Amino acid sequence: MGASSIVLAGRYYRNYPVSAPLGHAEEIFELELDRTVFIIIDVYGQGFGEEGEAKGVPELYRKWIRDNRDTVVNHIVPAKAAAKRLGLPVIYLTNYLSPALTPQSELRKVSLRVDGTDLLEAWREPNDILTMSDIIAPAEGEFLIKKQHYSGFFETHLDSLLRGLGARNLVTVGFESQVCLGTTVTDAMYRNYRVFVLRDAIATAEWEETAQERWANFLAVRFIETHVGVTCTTAQWTEACRASAAGR
Repeated sequence: MGASSIVLAGRYYRNYPVSAPLGHAEEIFELELDRTVFIIIDVYGQGFGEEGEAKGVPELYRKWIRDNRDTVVNHIVPAKAAAKRLGLPVIYLTNYLSPALTPQSELRKVSLRVDGTDLLEAWREPNDILTMSDIIAPAEGEFLIKKQHYSGFFETHLDSLLRGLGARNLVTVGFESQVCLGTTVTDAMYRNYRVFVLRDAIATAEWEETAQERWANFLAVRFIETHVGVTCTTAQWTEACRASAAGR
């Protein structure tokens, strides 16, 4: 381990023995700088910065931004800054109104049934839903991959980009931990990438029954720690990046 890598403690969950599971443990990982990328998933929408709340968009989206502004400002933004200081590639994944989204698309039907939102109208650009706040918008030289469905790997160029960058380690933040982020990191594991999720830099929409204790997000984190990869905190990540930079 040296200045050409990041030394990071990753947390996972042990389900054994069945009679009394051992629970959480941490392992020290070495992430080679030239094989590590930082991925930001679906952190779109006006209102995370100082530009004011989005206008003319469904309350569903405005509530999401209000509920998760702290996660973006105090966790995702500094986590990205730490990655940038080390010169790590930054990749954004974001939704868009794909030409393949038709009135018959099941994704549109699901959104209408569950959220009362017609994606054919809500995602028509320009709009304040898919526009990124200045505080977290991609900068020059950063990568942007557009996707129609949940996973960033489904019918996109993400895998080709990662292979072109020589990536092995994916450090991920964003939304939603149960849906787009969750399916993306699962698909990443299928492709043999090592997944590191900053667990305090993610969130998911809670139901009425889960909102108080944020159980939906808790279960998403537990799923990642038992079936996909490991997690750490923003503080652990930023400190690991600082130590790596100091060693150089």
